[in-house]
Amino acid sequence: MMTVAVGIDVGLLDGKGLDLVALDASRRIRHAVPHLRDLNELIRIVETLAPDVVCIDSPSQWAEPGTRRPAELDLVRRGINLYATPSADRSRPFHRWMHDGFSVYAALAHAYPRYTGGDARGKAAEYFPHASVVALNGRIGEFAEKISIRRQLLAEQGVDERVLIGADQVDAALGALTGLIALEGRHSWVGEGTDAMLLPVHELRARYLRAPAAPAVRRVGGAARPPFPADEKRAPCLCGCGGTPAGRRSRFMPGHDHRVNPATGRRWNGLP
Repeated sequence: MMTVAVGIDVGLLDGKGLDLVALDASRRIRHAVPHLRDLNELIRIVETLAPDVVCIDSPSQWAEPGTRRPAELDLVRRGINLYATPSADRSRPFHRWMHDGFSVYAALAHAYPRYTGGDARGKAAEYFPHASVVALNGRIGEFAEKISIRRQLLAEQGVDERVLIGADQVDAALGALTGLIALEGRHSWVGEGTDAMLLPVHELRARYLRAPAAPAVRRVGGAARPPFPADEKRAPCLCGCGGTPAGRRSRFMPGHDHRVNPATGRRWNGLP
């Protein structure tokens, strides 16, 4: 039989609906459905696909009063931040998407019991797209580039992300990918019991750091300039006179900035 993993991104009460993506063992997209409004239709699709694992982008239960879920605490200590799951008495309208997740787990429980660690086959497992991406990339990317980073990762893993519509389908595909990697035995998890969260790496790092940002490009008079070097006091004047600017924030000798053509970055003709 063909190995299939399903990822589900939730948001029914928030109006965006439920997104489902199914991948086979070759990373080919077998099925992709955006913005389903009917939970029963979602369950029908899952039953038709009969996947080996279902990964859901949601916790399956509230936190205990006065505590935080152990899985979430584990990720935070490793530098992977996420929205905290509150206790039921502290839930707010923002947490409506978690209600959707609870409903999906409950509707699938007869065929896919909650994942509690170990082998993920035949289970409904919680995953967190950001955590899956950080674990596979080994670093934390820039938030502003979140979707492009996730699409790039899917492409590197052999998934044709070009057919995915919007961020929710991308996140659902990351769930399916997380499930496939778990079926291959290359996974780990954080948390215990029904608090467990599935990760697509054999072992998590103790700490994940943010990837260094690309050097900023500065502009002087409209012309692109490289960033200040580490030792700015010793950097020569950009006009080429051979002098050394005295201040750390200047790249020109006093009055020499006008000697460079801002359109080309070259010295003006006729200037010494």
